[in-house]
Amino acid sequence: MTIFDLYEACYRVIDEMRRDGWIPIDTGNMAYNAVVIEMASDTEIRIYIDKSIAPYAVDTEYPWVAPRWHGRKNPNEGWWERFCEEFARRLARVLGGEL
Repeated sequence: MTIFDLYEACYRVIDEMRRDGWIPIDTGNMAYNAVVIEMASDTEIRIYIDKSIAPYAVDTEYPWVAPRWHGRKNPNEGWWERFCEEFARRLARVLGGEL
C-alpha cells in the first residue's frame, strides 16, 4: 500500500463519518471545509481542524462556560476524542488490520 492509497482510505473514512454525524454540523463549515487531510511526508498523514477556517472549533469540544448557555451542557463536548477513536476503528477495518 502506498501513502496515496492510505490518503484515499482516510478521505473515504472521514467522508463516511461526516455523513454518519460524527462531526458537529451547524453551517457545515467545520465539517466540510475545515477538516484537513494532508500528506506531511512520505510516511505521515495528518488530519486536523484548520482553525483559520473554523476558529470556533475549539468551542465545540469543551464545556460551555459563557453565561448565555445558562449552565447547559455542550452537546458536542468531547466529540474530537470520540471522532478519533471511531476513525481509527474504521480505518483499521478498511485496511484490514489494526492501528
